[in-house]
Amino acid sequence: MNLDDERNWKAGQFYFNRDDPRILVPKRLGFGRTLNFAHPVSWVLFAAPIAIGVFAAVNKG
Repeated sequence: MNLDDERNWKAGQFYFNRDDPRILVPKRLGFGRTLNFAHPVSWVLFAAPIAIGVFAAVNKG
C-alpha cells in the first residue's frame, strides 16, 4: 500500500484507506503506528479506552 498517497490521509493526520486491510499502519511523520480508520476494528480500538475512562469516571463513588 502506498502510504504517501495524499488521498489516504484526512486532515494530514488520519489514515483512511478501505483498500488497505491493515489495522495499524506506519505513521506518516516520525516513528510509530497509527490506525487505519477505514477498518472497523480501528474504531473499537479507538473508542474502547475512551469508554473505559468515561465508565470509570461516572462510577467513581
